[in-house]
Amino acid sequence: MVNNYLKNQKIIEAANAAASIIFCMAMTSMGITKYYSVLQGGENYNDFPTSGFSLIRLIINGSYLIALVVYVIWLFQKKHVGSTFLDICKYAIPFLALALIAYPLSNDIYIYLHYGVMSLNKINPYLNTSASFVSSLSPFIHWFQTSTYGPVSMFFFSVSALAVPISPLVGVYIFKIICLCVHTLNAYLIWRLLKNSENRSLIAMAYLLNPMLLNQQIVNAHLDVLLANTLIVLIGCIYYQRYVLAILAIWVGFLVKTLPVIWFPLVLAFLCKQRRWKDLAASFLLYLLIIAVITHTFMPTVSAWRSLLNPGTAGATARSFHHAITLFLNFLPNVSLETRESLLSFLKYFVYLSWIVYYAGTLIKSLFRKKDSEINLVSDIGWTTLTLFLFATPWLMPWYPSILLPIAALSINSPHFVLTSLTFSLSPSIILGAGSGTTVISLVTSFVSVVPPTVLLIFGRKKALF
Repeated sequence: MVNNYLKNQKIIEAANAAASIIFCMAMTSMGITKYYSVLQGGENYNDFPTSGFSLIRLIINGSYLIALVVYVIWLFQKKHVGSTFLDICKYAIPFLALALIAYPLSNDIYIYLHYGVMSLNKINPYLNTSASFVSSLSPFIHWFQTSTYGPVSMFFFSVSALAVPISPLVGVYIFKIICLCVHTLNAYLIWRLLKNSENRSLIAMAYLLNPMLLNQQIVNAHLDVLLANTLIVLIGCIYYQRYVLAILAIWVGFLVKTLPVIWFPLVLAFLCKQRRWKDLAASFLLYLLIIAVITHTFMPTVSAWRSLLNPGTAGATARSFHHAITLFLNFLPNVSLETRESLLSFLKYFVYLSWIVYYAGTLIKSLFRKKDSEINLVSDIGWTTLTLFLFATPWLMPWYPSILLPIAALSINSPHFVLTSLTFSLSPSIILGAGSGTTVISLVTSFVSVVPPTVLLIFGRKKALF
């Protein structure tokens, strides 16, 4: 039996290594080809061009899907991964290296660097659109708006942009190195915070080698890796009852991306329930100080603050229930344009209102819960974030649910949330590309993205009730 187990483990490791190498090679080939195509005047800046890359696109999707399947099998079979974080890193280094080498297909990295170049040239990216400034990255840009990323993100953009005069490629890989270091740090922090768990090493490695995290946060270098870092720090501060630092962590996260704004009321309500008046007063003073500093430096106007709300995606849909219903209505020949728009508008506001009611109910429940605890607070943060993405986010990018995984890794006695969030993080990335299109594939992609976690959310909760 032991020999069979070891044999199975070797097969799993070999399959994972082969899929990762093929994925890395295909991504790099396609990414570099697109990069030089743009420099030569081509327009292949979108994630997946419509022609010329059918085979390599198939290879990328196929190898990634194999990696996902192998990862899920590994989760159920892996028993021992070493007792120290160094043991985990020794196993993970080849996969982290491949993720670092693979060239990103997402063009978000170019807008990051472009904003960084603007900042280095004393052009405020919160007051000036990306189209108002010309850099060596301009040919790669197709989001012509002011920055939707906060000053903390802008700092890392600017650091990476220092290398752009050498070559945009160097700037890309410097930012990827930052993402790799932060991702590794995130896994280490999770390992440290789980010091009383017998599965700490397994959970830390599961986080470190999660294919979606490797693809979205290192390969494609999405800055959600920075947001995940602030979330892990937030949860650690909550568990260790460092509440002022927890508020500061939320602020830092908000200055990366705006999502953490929904966590403020939950934490403040918890502090009110616990009668932590000194912490609340200190948090209020911290709030005023940060607002004053940011307004005086980076965001001197209301329009600059409004830039963080990502106006470019207003009315857009992708990979969500909203997108699936939009496509389904488009495929119905007897539905007029006016009727379709009315139904979609009603759906959007109904879902928004429903989520607000759910969020308000969560707040009220936390205030009147007899036995409130830090564990309940973390659970509330997780469920409100998950439901926001799943039901009330029309523009759902596959890397958005990655922020659920730190909560899942650090959730205590919450298997329902862990399983639902893990499924939600993996399912939107099963089919790479085709997320915001108007084809049948896009419709399938939307259902694959949101139906599995919704089924687990509903039936898993029912099972928990009984």
